Amino acid sequence: MTLTVLDQFAHQKDLYPHHTALVTSQHTLSYQQLDQLSDKLCGLIQHQGVKPNDLVPLIAHRDAELIIGVLAILKAGAAYVPIDARYPDKRVQTILDQIDAPLILTSRSDILPDDTDKPLIAINTLDKLPHYTRKTTTVSASMTAYVIFTSGTTGAPKGVMISHASLWNLIHCHNQRFAMSCASRSSLMAGISFDVAQWELWSPLCCGATLCLPDDDIRLDPHALLENFAHHQLTHAFVPTVMVPEVLAAPQPDNLNLQYLFTAGEKLSPVDLQGIPYTLVDYYGPTETTIFTTCHLVECRRRNQPASIGYPVAGARLFVLDERQQPVARGQAGELYITGPGVAQGYLNAPELNQSKFVRLPTLCQEVLFRSGDRVIELNNGQYQYLGRLDDQIKIRGNRIELAELNRVVQELPEITHVATRVIHPESAHSKRIATFVISQEEPDNLKTKLRQHLKTLLPDYFQPNFIEVLTHFPLTENGKVDLNRLTQDLETRLAAEVMTPSEALTDTQAAIAAVWSELLGVNDIRPQNAFFDVGGDSLLAVSMITQVSRRLGIKTYVRDVYEYPSLNALAAALETRRHAQPSDLDREPSQVLQQDIQLPSGWKISAPCNDHQLSAPQLILLTGATGFVGAHLLAELLRTTNANICCLVRGRSPEHAGQRLLDVLKRYRIGLSEHQLERIQPLAGNIADTHLGLLDATYDALCQQVDVIYHSASAVNFIQPYSYMRRDNVQGLQQIIAFAAEHKTKPLVLLSTISVYSWGQRFTGKRVMYEHDDIDQNLAAVSADIGYVRSKWVMEKIADQAAHSGLPVMTFRLGYATCHSQTGVSANYQWWGRLVETCLQTGSAPQLRDLYEGLTTVDYMTQAIAYISRNPKALGLKFNLIHQHSNNLSLEAFFQRLNNSFDLSLKSMPYPEWRAQWEQDSNAPLYPLLSLFKDNVVDGLSTVELYQDTYIFDNQNTARFLRGSTIEEPVFDKAMLARYLEASFGYRPLNA
Repeated sequence: MTLTVLDQFAHQKDLYPHHTALVTSQHTLSYQQLDQLSDKLCGLIQHQGVKPNDLVPLIAHRDAELIIGVLAILKAGAAYVPIDARYPDKRVQTILDQIDAPLILTSRSDILPDDTDKPLIAINTLDKLPHYTRKTTTVSASMTAYVIFTSGTTGAPKGVMISHASLWNLIHCHNQRFAMSCASRSSLMAGISFDVAQWELWSPLCCGATLCLPDDDIRLDPHALLENFAHHQLTHAFVPTVMVPEVLAAPQPDNLNLQYLFTAGEKLSPVDLQGIPYTLVDYYGPTETTIFTTCHLVECRRRNQPASIGYPVAGARLFVLDERQQPVARGQAGELYITGPGVAQGYLNAPELNQSKFVRLPTLCQEVLFRSGDRVIELNNGQYQYLGRLDDQIKIRGNRIELAELNRVVQELPEITHVATRVIHPESAHSKRIATFVISQEEPDNLKTKLRQHLKTLLPDYFQPNFIEVLTHFPLTENGKVDLNRLTQDLETRLAAEVMTPSEALTDTQAAIAAVWSELLGVNDIRPQNAFFDVGGDSLLAVSMITQVSRRLGIKTYVRDVYEYPSLNALAAALETRRHAQPSDLDREPSQVLQQDIQLPSGWKISAPCNDHQLSAPQLILLTGATGFVGAHLLAELLRTTNANICCLVRGRSPEHAGQRLLDVLKRYRIGLSEHQLERIQPLAGNIADTHLGLLDATYDALCQQVDVIYHSASAVNFIQPYSYMRRDNVQGLQQIIAFAAEHKTKPLVLLSTISVYSWGQRFTGKRVMYEHDDIDQNLAAVSADIGYVRSKWVMEKIADQAAHSGLPVMTFRLGYATCHSQTGVSANYQWWGRLVETCLQTGSAPQLRDLYEGLTTVDYMTQAIAYISRNPKALGLKFNLIHQHSNNLSLEAFFQRLNNSFDLSLKSMPYPEWRAQWEQDSNAPLYPLLSLFKDNVVDGLSTVELYQDTYIFDNQNTARFLRGSTIEEPVFDKAMLARYLEASFGYRPLNA
């Protein structure tokens, strides 16, 4: 027979009648006293008409009367509905309206609801009420024990029905695992409407332990709370997630007897457990699966170990499924489905919701599964990692953004103890905005500056929060969770109340620009020294901004202007200068500027030749750019094809932080590595453009002596920013690498360049073919007018040529476009080609762009070829165009035609201006952030993209010759590969795939 918590309480009362069951500041009750009081209340409510299976609302504070009421309701065979007495009247009434209750219980007479015709009983007046003998009632495990109403942030509160069997299963498993006994003393910290409170309440009462209820005035004070735990000699206690860092940082009392500190409710950030005398336990679980589903004993984060919510508990079985409710491979993200004895009976009076959330999937299991709406990954060790809510994946102006990823990167700053990010839509703004709220004791303006610099080095600009709010604490809900609605409401109220800077403080041009900023950003207080990106702007909004500024001022404005002249006064001054200048095409960066940057490091020279084995059998490799799409796959290929340890230079605060960034990237791109391969990775926290690569002198010197070969994949890739922005990471970064290559011992350099160094030079050279050995100087006229990224890559290759001429062993791989991985279909879909494909799928059309070749290939072919060729010393001094032979090289139009032929997509081929007109006014279009590439007049009325028509035929004889005899072959974009690409990269599954 399955027991219930009521059976267990009765058993403990018989075993320990005089043992203290309950301690508050007002009461101390033994098990016998608690039993007698609840018996009396049970008899009273039975007399008032409460029957088995009724739902009885209990409006209460965290007090002794709450415990008496819960026991009495269950003894009557009914189910209790806990309602926090601090809830607003409207919310209380909303819950009461959903319950056909025979009466209403309250813990005290001063919290009786006004508008009700139901009988009311205040438990604190029990001694003055008539006595009725309790009727014995059979309580079975299948009956409902309680109904918890969830927060209702997405609508009206929903009642979740939990059975006695589910509740006892959780309590029994918890008490066994964490040594709860009659000698234990535990807390009731959670708000009573929080499901965690039901676990806190029943865990001690089912084992003869003592339940202690701290007063509200100390619950949120870490110092006072720990003193209370020590005073009452608590062995087991709970605190909300948001309080964990403060509790751990507070002085731990000498007489503290705590063995376990539990937390739950939100994602736990990394914490410092140094010197903590108790075990921190992080529980995870939806209300709908009876409080807890997984459990993690938290420890100081170990190197290269991802954050975890632990293993399933209490008989729960977990499935990670994709959008089609099919299992994903271990290590891939999906939605968490949960089954087992903890699954709820369902939602109260919500058949349609029950049908969508409690599902049956016979191919997986025979039991009912609960769809959690949480995104998780099953790790190789069987633990699970929580990524966030499915609805945390948002799309703003065509970009998919993971709020959980943004929060994780924000949390990396040690000054920040907690973070929450929300999407808001201020009345004054034209679109949704990202607001990040942080808890910190730092000076707000300094912290904001530091945080923005941190985020800019680690995340794309469309990931940047528009607003950063620094607070000393977060408002909390009654359940102890962060009150996100309150945070956003307070911010929106403040934004609406801001007063615009008086117009006389601005020039006419400044005022016109400020008005555009204000309309777009929802920020009114804009001053001349403010920079667009520091008051909430991003690269996507920059496109809309320059369009509107051009229209208002009648001055042609370019996206690059926002980067060249970031502040309001600088941009206004530049546009005033342009107003009085002679009209011309887009200003070109003088070729002399690029040529002047072709310089080797000062005093640089090669001291000795390298040995062939440094390439053919390296022991230690330095790889840059391992967090990029190509770099991450190259890391995996080098681990697979060499025995070398690989040092990966990654931006980060520490080697551990750099290592975690690498793990995150490998996971994102579905790159699986063995434990042995992971152990061969040596993360280095540094910066490619800094002196000595941003490393400590001792570390740098040791690497100079030990590294055998350098693979330089690092590159800032941005299709909007000007050359001046790209110069530091790309040009200066290569100069630092070349300096490293010659220090102590000569190290061969494997440089990853791009096929784009040819630019649209055919318009100047008149040539049809570019050979691998051709001097790229002949394309300088085109490069000088191309985007900043192409200019920087051209300068990089010229610097590498100069180093090679001076004796450095160099081989250069000019990459085409890494469209996807041939087997997984994963891609860097945020880059321009991915945005193009998604835009074409959305519009049902493709542009007519004659003979435009991007060098489409797959990332696995690309990295296999690099790893194979680079081990051959004979490749030194050569250039390799790493693209397909021309007969197998798909043009843009041919690619979309192949999609059409493979899947009957009916993509309409349209003249370029008509195709662009479909999306150029749509800020949500994937290509919208890159509109300047497709629209700005560069030469002869043509945009950058149009100028790339009639692309060179790229010779790849060196590549073909050096791959001869290997098993590496050019891939074919067949139907199967394209289907994988569309689904993995865009979530698009063709019907006839």
